[in-house]
Amino acid sequence: MMDAPSVTRIEASKELTDIETQRKQEANEFSFKLESTRRKLKEAIEEIDESKELEMKLAMTISYVDFLQDELKSVKEMDKRVQGDGSAKQLEGRFKKGEESEDSIVLQTITEELEAARIELALVREEGLQFMASLDIIRTELKHVTAETNRLKKKEGKVDSIVQNLNFKILRAKSKLEVVSAAEKKARSIVMSLSHTLEKLKTETEEAKKENEDVRQEVAATKEEIQKVEFDIDMTEERLQGVMQELEKLKTLTESTMRETALTAQHSSMITISKFEYEYLTNHAASVEEIVDKKVAAAEAWIEALKASEKEILMERKIAQRELKESKLEPELEVYTKEKMLSRRVSSSEELDNWPRKRDKSSSKNFIF
Repeated sequence: MMDAPSVTRIEASKELTDIETQRKQEANEFSFKLESTRRKLKEAIEEIDESKELEMKLAMTISYVDFLQDELKSVKEMDKRVQGDGSAKQLEGRFKKGEESEDSIVLQTITEELEAARIELALVREEGLQFMASLDIIRTELKHVTAETNRLKKKEGKVDSIVQNLNFKILRAKSKLEVVSAAEKKARSIVMSLSHTLEKLKTETEEAKKENEDVRQEVAATKEEIQKVEFDIDMTEERLQGVMQELEKLKTLTESTMRETALTAQHSSMITISKFEYEYLTNHAASVEEIVDKKVAAAEAWIEALKASEKEILMERKIAQRELKESKLEPELEVYTKEKMLSRRVSSSEELDNWPRKRDKSSSKNFIF
């Protein structure tokens, strides 16, 4: 599927090609019409030149015909004068023999020239009529040529306007094409950047999955360690219960011994106990005090370990929250961490509350001994 910049670029290229084709077609059509008009105008000018030559020739012929007609009139007048004047007849008789041949030749020549002039005049008149018809045709054609020239000039003005419009469209299409090219280039760079970003996200996702797996393993190991610590605490509490039971027995024995000693002291200032009782009381009192001191130290160390473990769990929780923002493990880890922290705080508070009482009991027992 093609993107929007490519489609726009194709449309702009197609529009530019259509505009150039239309411009070339109109330019060729205008050139053909202009050339045809120029050719017709040239032919009309040539015909006009020919008509001018014919007019000059006609004028010369008419002038020559007029000259011949004048000569013919003068000859006729001479004939009339000769017929009307008798003396002229006598003179003609005297000179008839010498001049008859010359006059007849001149008259015949004039007659022939006159006849030729008449024929030529008829031809000239016919050519003049044809020429006038040709002139009418030429005038009509010239009017058509002038009208066509004016129309072509108007058309040329329209063509210039169309050419300017086409040039404007070409410039606009070129600018649009440049914008589309720039947009396409920018889109390609964005696609490349997104591809790099996608690859980077894939790599980071893989790393996050690995870190998530490591965190899960660490959480599982922490759970196992916590369970182991809880098991050790349970075992320690059981042993502590046994010691407390022994202390209760020792307390009962001590109280009975003290009562017996008190009864004996009422009757005597000396208290006599057996060696077994003395050694038992001495050894157990020392061992109980030592056990109590060890338990206190162990409890304090255990509390410090709980605090350190709590800090470590908080740090692991922060790291897990930062790396697994959208992971399903975060709610489970948060609930588990809160539960463990709450249980440890409760157990720590209970132990801290119980240890002074136990310490006081052991101290009172040692004081009794």
